[in-house]
Amino acid sequence: MKNQANPDCGWRFVDHTADIRLEVWGASLEKFFISAAKGLSTLFTSAAEPNSEEQIEVALEGGELDELLVNWLREILFYCQTRRLVITEAKIQELSETSLRARLTGRKRPIGEEATFEVKGVTYHGISIEVHDEGYTARIIFDI
Repeated sequence: MKNQANPDCGWRFVDHTADIRLEVWGASLEKFFISAAKGLSTLFTSAAEPNSEEQIEVALEGGELDELLVNWLREILFYCQTRRLVITEAKIQELSETSLRARLTGRKRPIGEEATFEVKGVTYHGISIEVHDEGYTARIIFDI
């Protein structure tokens, strides 16, 4: 995937030889996690059944921020794969560098419509999270 970007939303795809690399950013930890969720969700599809909205409560922990981010994205990937959900909104209810509680809202992909990419997993390979004056940035690789 070559440099598809949506800078207003806090994410973009950057070149990677075999997999997909997502770069995300946010002025706050909350915006950073929401940007990561939106970026991952775009890999599935924009089409969704109009009357199939579903909400899911998520509670996660991680020993460090990078582990929490990977767990967050893996949780979203799980619902995209098992329930065919296209996540349309993520609302963070509680967030620290080691725990997260959120509500995901999604719509089901129509039966027979496959995801744009088949994401097999979220990896720790090459993950880097930077904290700076403007907020947070990270690069994450998805195994396809």
